[in-house]
Amino acid sequence: MTKTSSRPKQPEIQSPPWQPGTRLVSGVLLVLLAGLLFYRLRSLFVPLFLAMLLAYILHPLVVALSRHRRVSRGLAVFIVYLGLLLIMAGTTTGIGIAISQQLIGLVEDLRQLSVQIPNQLEALNQLQISLGPWVLDFSQANLQPVIQALASVIRPALSQTGALLASVAGATASVVGWLLAVLVMGYYLLLDYGSLEDSLLEMVPPAYRPDFQRLTQETGRVWQSFLRGQLILALVIGLVVAPVLAILGVRFALVLGLIAGLLEFVPMFGPFIAGAIAVLVALFQGSNWWGLEPWVFALIVLGVFVLIQQIENNVLVPRIIGQSLNLHPLLVLLSALGGAMLAGMLGILLAAPTVATLRLWLGYVYRKTVDLQSWPSPALTATVSKRRRLVPLEWIKKRLPRRRARRADPPDNEQ
Repeated sequence: MTKTSSRPKQPEIQSPPWQPGTRLVSGVLLVLLAGLLFYRLRSLFVPLFLAMLLAYILHPLVVALSRHRRVSRGLAVFIVYLGLLLIMAGTTTGIGIAISQQLIGLVEDLRQLSVQIPNQLEALNQLQISLGPWVLDFSQANLQPVIQALASVIRPALSQTGALLASVAGATASVVGWLLAVLVMGYYLLLDYGSLEDSLLEMVPPAYRPDFQRLTQETGRVWQSFLRGQLILALVIGLVVAPVLAILGVRFALVLGLIAGLLEFVPMFGPFIAGAIAVLVALFQGSNWWGLEPWVFALIVLGVFVLIQQIENNVLVPRIIGQSLNLHPLLVLLSALGGAMLAGMLGILLAAPTVATLRLWLGYVYRKTVDLQSWPSPALTATVSKRRRLVPLEWIKKRLPRRRARRADPPDNEQ
């Protein structure tokens, strides 16, 4: 027989709470320490942020694979990453060779254009265009100041664009090293995606956990609509621009389609830059198989880009991205300029969703500070939701119950 101890069980000693002054001092010290660490480790912020974006984009695929195929999360992450690596290997070996060759040719053409552009603009002074009974004679107008101003703007822009494309074409091993670091960090973040959310929720006081969950859900909607929507838009625009330019006979159509797709991530300026590069290539490429004058051929390419952008802005954007960001164009422009000053190209690409996220979180802090409701009133949210256009899938789901109800109800003459 075992002897049981007769000593009474002592109550657990609870740690006393800190005084408000102590909490304030410790909070300020933690913020200062976090800011110091962020400053000293700022070079690691970009790959870590890219790894988080990669994990966020691939997370729905992992969830769908683990649910429908009933596999473990680790195996689902491995399968998704294997598919990603195969896609990357295919693009770098097959189509990547053709893209790199066209990219090198485009860089050389842009460098030559940066030298030839003043002479081409000088020729505008002697240009005469015959339009039936009318003749446009530019030699009668004093275009010399305008030509000099255009040359001073276009020449550095072309040289900088050529240098940027050349740096992309000649990517070194350091870029490969950063890519491997992003892939490895994204893999581990994707494995522990669910536990990270639970860990963050446990750090929030219980009374504020519903607010934190709603803030994270709204933030997720913003980034989901932007990232996945921009990926779809970039893919669609790239797949449309490349064959259209190839049919028209524009040189480097594959690279121009790739540039148009990538520049979809640059707000407001991206489509304009892509269209300007394509128009310049069409203008200075020499002959075309339609037998048109270079300026007429360039105008046709410009019209094609304008048409594609109109279809994108009026048809694709409302149905793919919607109005989830709900930002004024001026605010998008200012945020892109501010992002360029703070984080360069990455700041430009992620300026719009970052500003939308800051508006969400800072709006919550403001309402708490001035003792308002934690969330906007239902009337305001209903007004905003009426302005949003439904995605085709949501529209179908909304319409199906009505059609089924009409089929279920017999006509009056059959009753």
